[in-house]
Amino acid sequence: MNTTTPNEHPSAIVKVDTSNFSEEVLQSAEPVIVDFWKNGCQPCDMIAPFLEQIATELAGKVKVVKINKAENPELVARYGVRGYPTLALFKHGEVAVAAIDFGTGSFRSSILNALASLRT
Repeated sequence: MNTTTPNEHPSAIVKVDTSNFSEEVLQSAEPVIVDFWKNGCQPCDMIAPFLEQIATELAGKVKVVKINKAENPELVARYGVRGYPTLALFKHGEVAVAAIDFGTGSFRSSILNALASLRT
C-alpha cells in the first residue's frame, strides 16, 4: 500500500497508524523497519530519503513503515519510544531490534547490519 497525496511522488514507505499496525507490522511476512518520527524533527527529515531508498531497493524482502508520534501516541507509548527518530525492526510480530543504532557509521550499513542480525 503506497501512500501519496496530490503532487507527491509515490512512496515505497507505508504510513501506519493504529488502524493498520497489526496488519502491516505484526502480521507481515517480511521483516519490518518501523520509523517512529515526529513533525519538526530535523534528524527525521534527514533520514527520510535513505529510508525511501532502502524501501525501494529491498521491496519484497523488507517493509518500511512510518508512524507519526502526534497521530499515534498509543503505539509510541506501547513501544517505549522516547527520542526521534527511533527505528525498530520487527520480525514475526515481535520487536527483533528495539532501536537501530545509526549514530555510528553509515545509515545504510546500520540498517543492513540490523537486518543481518535477524539471520543469526
